[in-house]
Amino acid sequence: MKIYQVERTIREARNAVMFNLFAMLRQEFIPDPRQSINIEVTSFCNLKCRFCAYQKKQGSKGHMPNDRFFDYVEQAARMGFTEFHLTPVTGDVFMDPRLFDKLHFLENHPKVKSYAFFTNFTIPNRDAIGQLMGLHKLAHLTLSIYGHDLGSFKAITQANEKVYQRLLDHLRFLLEHLDQCRFKLAIGWRSYHKIPGGRPSALIELLQQYKTRGIKVGRSQVYNNWGGYVSNADVAGLDIDINSRASYKKGACAMLFNSIMVMADGTVNGCPCRDVDASLKIGDLNQQPLAAILSTGNQDYMRLIEAQQHGHYPLVCNNCDFYKSIYYYRSASGAAGRPPMSLQSFKELLEQP
Repeated sequence: MKIYQVERTIREARNAVMFNLFAMLRQEFIPDPRQSINIEVTSFCNLKCRFCAYQKKQGSKGHMPNDRFFDYVEQAARMGFTEFHLTPVTGDVFMDPRLFDKLHFLENHPKVKSYAFFTNFTIPNRDAIGQLMGLHKLAHLTLSIYGHDLGSFKAITQANEKVYQRLLDHLRFLLEHLDQCRFKLAIGWRSYHKIPGGRPSALIELLQQYKTRGIKVGRSQVYNNWGGYVSNADVAGLDIDINSRASYKKGACAMLFNSIMVMADGTVNGCPCRDVDASLKIGDLNQQPLAAILSTGNQDYMRLIEAQQHGHYPLVCNNCDFYKSIYYYRSASGAAGRPPMSLQSFKELLEQP
């Protein structure tokens, strides 16, 4: 058994004790459900990463039209949402050709406090990166960097050398202008277990320079299983691991309450990060307003929560290793806004006009 598997086994055993204890005490820790919301501006990506469920997505792909985005933000703002997360379930925000129209709308909206997103940083040109530096409400930007050199980048992403060189250029440009960035920057570095010694590659040297400048660079070699969509067979031949074990579960997932996803086609889904084909659909903004979907009157939403409370999880949830229980204080303690609340308090909040 590998070290990460031992650590996970210990963590799961601890969680099982904790979840059951707080469930017995009937004490839930639900994060603020009116602080932040996810809106997917596009469901397209330019990479075909071996560890990602993008290529297995069954539903249609598309960009969210500007007028729909503006309307959805306005609806959310009227309900009290102030923070917006734009990272697609599978995709990259810069695939949206009208992205900056949307960002400027958020910048100018009086009720929007902040927004954030992830990107693989291979798409935007220098002009687009320069525009990012001038944004006031972009609170957090995370760069997802794959591989440690040209060979591993190509193997993981199935992209070509031109894309790799473009990434290096973008990283150099951003590093040169780091002092002009208003947003908090982080780098998620996903590569192999073993990186060859000797002279570091241009990519590693750049990441080291970012570390020197105080930027957090988090390295990972164990990848999420996307609710069972991806397995180790999908990354055969790569020195990485897919976590094939689902998390221990007790009670509803905290993300059903504070991480609702509005997908590019207007579908409102209960999961923002792993449910590729929206099997946790709770509504459609093409048919009803957001206030009606996020309410106790929406039986699809309430049934999904109640089912998980009774231990009945849809397939994508049952296989998921990204689950966060409402019986775990840390699922809510790191968030700003309202303090963690009970399930009853959550329902009472939803019933308020």
